[in-house]
Amino acid sequence: MEVADELAVAIGADPDEDLAFQLQMQEAVTASLTPKPSSSNDDVFKVYFKGLVSDETVSNVNMSFAGIGVAVFDASDCCLVKSRKSYLVDADSRGTEDEQVELEGLIEALNVAVNHGLKRVRVFSDCNSGYRYLTRKRKRTSSKIVTLIDQLNDIQSKFIYYERFHVKKNNIKFVYELARDAITFEAANWDNSHSGMTITEQCTICFEYVASDQIFSVNKCLHRYCFSCMRKHAEAKLLQGKLPKCPHEKCESKIEIESCKKLLKPELYKILRSRVKEASIRPFDKVYCPFSNCSALMSKDEVKEHTLASSYTAAGEIGMRKCVECNCRFCINCKVPWHDNVTCSDYMKSFLFQSSNEAKLKSLATKEGWRECKNCMNLVELASGCYHIDCRCGYQFCYTCGAEWVDKKQTCGCRLWDEHNIIYA
Repeated sequence: MEVADELAVAIGADPDEDLAFQLQMQEAVTASLTPKPSSSNDDVFKVYFKGLVSDETVSNVNMSFAGIGVAVFDASDCCLVKSRKSYLVDADSRGTEDEQVELEGLIEALNVAVNHGLKRVRVFSDCNSGYRYLTRKRKRTSSKIVTLIDQLNDIQSKFIYYERFHVKKNNIKFVYELARDAITFEAANWDNSHSGMTITEQCTICFEYVASDQIFSVNKCLHRYCFSCMRKHAEAKLLQGKLPKCPHEKCESKIEIESCKKLLKPELYKILRSRVKEASIRPFDKVYCPFSNCSALMSKDEVKEHTLASSYTAAGEIGMRKCVECNCRFCINCKVPWHDNVTCSDYMKSFLFQSSNEAKLKSLATKEGWRECKNCMNLVELASGCYHIDCRCGYQFCYTCGAEWVDKKQTCGCRLWDEHNIIYA
């Protein structure tokens, strides 16, 4: 008697009346009697994984994709399973995407092992940043990282034996290729499914969805914001006299000047270039063109080289310089338009100087009690505090008499402070 007939008799059914039921029961019995492959509880399996991030061009738009490759080998180095996974990297992950993808790759690898009933594993990868998060040797910088760490701790508890190993990239080429293939497949899918469509992205400042080609990416950290928000951020910083940085919290990445050209109006872009140049020149090396219609900023070396290249005069001997922008001549010593065949002291006494704007400014400075730095010739006004002035050029002096401070100590007998200049909290 066949197995199906025996089952039919056992449950009181007619074998000829319900053939379909008999066949189903026969398949169930056969499946239950078929021996399943099993591994010894003592077997240790090798799990390899790679998390990879790559920028791809999809429909003429730059997009970041993540790919994960996983491979599991038994104790005899026979490959049991290969797996790959891919997805589009969201804007909130910018700056930490490499670490996040590595952690997600480890989670994927362990999930594959759990789903195949493995209890003892050795895990291999070529990156240690995720491991440093797990061991708290690296600070957990975002809520996403914290969530991934919690998931990892939960999955690791399902293994009897778990150990991680750091290997060279050459030793995991096979999972690297799986991750790379996953990214290529994902990018191709996006290209096919979004062809002719406008891809949008959410700005994390205004939370508006804008076209991806209207998103500004900070070069170093890759944080991304819409042009409108970045334009407002850059303009606000420039009006404060500062260079714009990435607006992401605690991010110190500087915004490259050339990338701001598409953000700012021409006049603001010119101000930005000036701010960048100003920050790059040491305070005591800064020289400004004395002509009011120019006022270009230069370094002493820059203006000297320009003068020597464009004039037969020995600039180093007489102090004559030429502005690199307007090409007008001026005196490097007294910072006024060039006074040919007249010494600086004589020029200061001349009617020409006395009737100039420079003289009017000096007269106003004397009237208001402002002090001129002897090193850089800039005027300083004391609004509050003590009389010890630390000029932006690095020169320190007494505001009352102008005497230099040496080693943070005054060299004059003037009072250090006055009661009416002190602000009390």
